Amino acid sequence: MKRVICLAIALMFAGELFAQQVVDRPELFKRQSPYERYTTYRVSVTGGLGLPTGTFGNYMDNTTLRNYNVAVDFVFPKTNLSAGLSIGSQYFQNRIGRQVYSSDNQDVSAVQTRTFSAVPLVVTGSYHVGNVNARVRPYVQVGLGGAFAELINYWGNIPTGDNGFRFVAQAGAGVRVLFKKQGKLGLEAGATYQHLPFESVAEGIKDASTLNARIGLFYRWW
Repeated sequence: MKRVICLAIALMFAGELFAQQVVDRPELFKRQSPYERYTTYRVSVTGGLGLPTGTFGNYMDNTTLRNYNVAVDFVFPKTNLSAGLSIGSQYFQNRIGRQVYSSDNQDVSAVQTRTFSAVPLVVTGSYHVGNVNARVRPYVQVGLGGAFAELINYWGNIPTGDNGFRFVAQAGAGVRVLFKKQGKLGLEAGATYQHLPFESVAEGIKDASTLNARIGLFYRWW
């Protein structure tokens, strides 16, 4: 009987020891997620408000919601940096009621419809705060590139204006929020200042710079 009791006690201790090893074993082989080990990829689609600034603000005098952006990034986990490429679409319109304008010693009555559109293509670099798998991850960003821009002012049905490729520089900040820990999909919100030289003596502007506030979604993968 004593042998049976001793054997039962020994089996209990052995079972507890085995269970402890099973619990502890995963800790010995725990590895970082792929997002922490490898360069990964992210695509963002955002849209929102565009606000004209400077002489462009005096000329346009209207904000727009036709302000979209698609960005693709390479995310480097060890340095909290990312580098990417973004392409946007911006369209502003300002309609001025009928007025009388003097031109070449003549008075002309017309309705002005001022429009401006731009398609910027920008190389970006970003620095992030926090681990690559953090649920909330703020960032700052700078970018350089070019844009095809077009300014058209319709005097009734008669258009005047200019278009062409222009240099673009931008800087901004934002935040990305993962919907779940170590997930792939999240919310992105941010603001940028975009400097776009576009001088038009006839319209009295020296640039077409804007403040942009956008919100949207991002998706990451490896």
